[in-house]
Amino acid sequence: MTGRQLTLATTTRPTLDSDIAFIGGGFRTTTFLASAPALLLRRVRVYERGTTMGPGGFARYGITTTSIGSRFFKHLDLSGPFVPRGRSSALTDVARAEQPVAMDRLATALTTLGRTLQDALGADGVRLGSTVVAVHADRDRHRVDVRLADGSTESGRHAVLATGRTERAHPELACWRPKVLLSGTVISTAHRSETKDRLLAAGGRPVVVAGSSHSAMSALQILLDLRAELRAEHPGAPLPSVQVVRRGPARLMYDSADLARCGQVPGRERPFDPASDVCPTTGIVYRDSGLRHRSRALYCALWAGELPGATLVDAPVLAVAADRFEEAALVVQALGYHGQAPDLYVDGALVRPGDSPDRLLADDDGALLVNGVAHPLLSVLRVEPTPLDRRDNTAYASDLYQRLAERLAAQFVEAGA
Repeated sequence: MTGRQLTLATTTRPTLDSDIAFIGGGFRTTTFLASAPALLLRRVRVYERGTTMGPGGFARYGITTTSIGSRFFKHLDLSGPFVPRGRSSALTDVARAEQPVAMDRLATALTTLGRTLQDALGADGVRLGSTVVAVHADRDRHRVDVRLADGSTESGRHAVLATGRTERAHPELACWRPKVLLSGTVISTAHRSETKDRLLAAGGRPVVVAGSSHSAMSALQILLDLRAELRAEHPGAPLPSVQVVRRGPARLMYDSADLARCGQVPGRERPFDPASDVCPTTGIVYRDSGLRHRSRALYCALWAGELPGATLVDAPVLAVAADRFEEAALVVQALGYHGQAPDLYVDGALVRPGDSPDRLLADDDGALLVNGVAHPLLSVLRVEPTPLDRRDNTAYASDLYQRLAERLAAQFVEAGA
C-alpha cells in the first residue's frame, strides 16, 4: 500500500520548486550544508530574510564569542564545492582558533562559506530578502508549501526550520516596558550610537541589567565601554552606574569536577550537582550553561566589587528589585532566548503559531515533533536553546548534523527520487 501511494504521489503531484527548503540562511543552515556537500546534489532552496547568506545575527554583534572559534566549524567538510575554502584564511583562521574570536571575524568566516554555498546553489537556490511567514506540510500530498511575506508561495518535498532565536519581552519587566532594551540591541553595532546617547541622556540615573547570563555580561561590557567613551568625550557629565540584578548565583564553567570543588566560591556561584551538571563525556562542569572566558572573568570581577561603576544586586524574583527598576533610566533585559519560527500548519490545521510560547521540539535526528510524533516532512535545526534536562552534556546534538543529513538522504531513496 505504501509503495502504491508513493507511485501515485509521484505521478500526480505538480513539479515542486525544491527537494529541501531551508527556512533561514544563517549560521545553522550554512554550517549544516557545509558538513554534508552531498545534499547539494538535490534541489536545495534557502530562504533568508537578510541580504547575505552565512552570518545571520552574528554580523550585528560587537562582542567576542563565548565559545572558541573552532567549535563553530567542527562539522565542516572541505570537499566538493568547499575545496577552495580550505585556502581561505578568513575561514581557516577561525576554524582552527582554540580561543574565542571577535564576532566580526566569525561573521566574515561565515560570509565566506555562505558565498560558496550561493555559488553552488545558483541564483535559483537562494532567496535573499525573503521572509517566510507560514509553512504548510501536507502528508497526503508529500508536499510542503512555503508562504512568503510578499504573498507568494513556493513548494518543496521537505522543509528544515533554521530560523534562529530571539528575545521576547519578559512578563516580569512589563511595568517598565517603555525603558527596556533587549540585550541583543545593546550589543548590536547598529544600535551602539543610540545606546550611547541614551546613557548620556540618563543624567546620572542608573542603568539596570536584568540577568547574569552570557548575554548579560556581554551587555555589561558594552555599557562599561560606552561609559568610558562618554567620560572622555564629555568630561564632567553625569554618567549612569550599572546595576546587574541576578536571580541567583551564576554557573561558572570548570574543566573538571575536581577543579570545581577546589574553585567554587559560596555565594558567587551555584554549587554543581555531579549527577546533572557534569558532562559525562568530558567531565566539564556546566559545560554549556556556565559562564566562560571573558564573561566568566567579568562576572567574577563584578561579584568581587572590582568593576568601578558597576554593582551586583540579588533578587530571587525580579519584583524584589522593583525599586531599582523604577529608579533606572534604562533597563537591559538579558533573560534568555526563545526559538523563532513561522506559523506551522500540518494537514491544513495550525499546530503552532509563530508567537507561540511553546518550545519547538525535535527528535534526536532533527525531525519536528508534533504532539510528540516525529513529522516526516519537517525538520528543526537547533532553533531552540538546549533543553534544560540535557544541557551541559556534550552528547546532546553532537551527531545531529550527521543524523539529519542521513535522514534527508534516506527520504529521497524511499520516495524513489
